[in-house]
Amino acid sequence: MSEPRPVSVTGLSILTALGRGPEAQLAGTAAFSEVQRFDTSNRRVHRAATAADVGTLEEELDLAVATACAQAGVDRSTTPLLLALHTAPSCDFGQRRVYTSACVSASTAIADAATLIRAGRADHIVVAAAYLVEPDQYALFDAGRALADDGTVRPFSQHRRGLLLGDGVAAAVLQAGEGLAELAGWARAGDAYHPCQPSPDGRGLAAAIRAALHKANLSPDEIGYINANATGTSFSDAAEATAIRQVFARTTPTGFEGSTHQTVGYLPGIRVDNPQLRTPTSQMRTGVGPPVSSTKALHGHALEASGLIELVLTIQALRVGKLPVNAGFLAPDPACTLDLILDAPRRAGSPYGMSLNSAFGGANTALVVRAA
Repeated sequence: MSEPRPVSVTGLSILTALGRGPEAQLAGTAAFSEVQRFDTSNRRVHRAATAADVGTLEEELDLAVATACAQAGVDRSTTPLLLALHTAPSCDFGQRRVYTSACVSASTAIADAATLIRAGRADHIVVAAAYLVEPDQYALFDAGRALADDGTVRPFSQHRRGLLLGDGVAAAVLQAGEGLAELAGWARAGDAYHPCQPSPDGRGLAAAIRAALHKANLSPDEIGYINANATGTSFSDAAEATAIRQVFARTTPTGFEGSTHQTVGYLPGIRVDNPQLRTPTSQMRTGVGPPVSSTKALHGHALEASGLIELVLTIQALRVGKLPVNAGFLAPDPACTLDLILDAPRRAGSPYGMSLNSAFGGANTALVVRAA
């Protein structure tokens, strides 16, 4: 039996309200503003993270795929395409499959692509995902009181009020061999607890994390960063924190022994002092394990595209060696005792990071990447 082949990311493209390209994703403050794209006057919340000068979803998706394939040096016409979208696209992109499994759509597509490549059933695959904030889903989340009525996403924070939606279009080419980053491990697991709420004990996500680490042949203490799913909602954030503690409780943040606030300068545009922070970060000890942040606090929740958007940000953070802040934080929540990145970006202490995603129905995914 042949050895499993290494799977690498060789091409990337991304658009969020933070900007275009991987470099733009770590160079700005939270991108939320008043929605101008459609009328929200009859809604309780009026903010989202919408990109400027954006085309239609199909136009942006087409550009993302073309850009990623060009960077990877693969022929788009002969590269299998997996799509993660809310509904099937109005035009034919030649996709092999469309994933519509809510907020784990893109991460599930990544896992499937990696499995096919590692097994030798494909040499390269492009995975693309897209969501542009539109009135129907906005109205649904607003009516369900899931949107943050204070206009800020506050992952893992006390007094968090909910999520905010955000534009996200991304594409990644996966290939056998070396590349920008290695996709070292991936896994999926469910908890079947409730149609909307995760199991409070975090068992489904914890199972996915352990399985991804096993596939990557890594111990928990080798992970140097977690880009959490955390949406700023009460039950979901607490369950995710519980899952992370289950796996990483015995570990110390890689590269940060004795300190939770080692920094290497600041990213342009990210404010170091949070005027809303009710407890000085120098007085906080928020938990053990690897440094954690949720980048949804910066670019919003891109629904089906979230898994790929956050994977690209994780790769970029590891490649440049600076881990993004967990924005919007007010005060520690005893249910979310993690080593949160609060005051400024941190130096990456390990080339390995993990991106987590969860969805309605108890679905969970974990992706492990290694920066090249």
